Amino acid sequence: MSGENSLTNHLLVAMPSLADPEFSQTVTLVCEHGLDKGALGIVINKPLPMTLGEVFEQMSLESASTELSGRAVLRGGPVHRD
Repeated sequence: MSGENSLTNHLLVAMPSLADPEFSQTVTLVCEHGLDKGALGIVINKPLPMTLGEVFEQMSLESASTELSGRAVLRGGPVHRD
């Protein structure tokens, strides 16, 4: 997708009438948008009930920062689940 048509680095705000439970009342930061890879975004106003530190621990990774470990994980990713 050409740069002028890409929604990368834009915010999508759900319309009040949107009934889809995945996106109702959400603000989504579009991280990637293109014909070759599709779209990927992060819902920035609905954090998940876990921290990055918990994710790192589950993956047996060490966090480089205590501050980073305490941050909330945000919802996001592909809409279609294969």
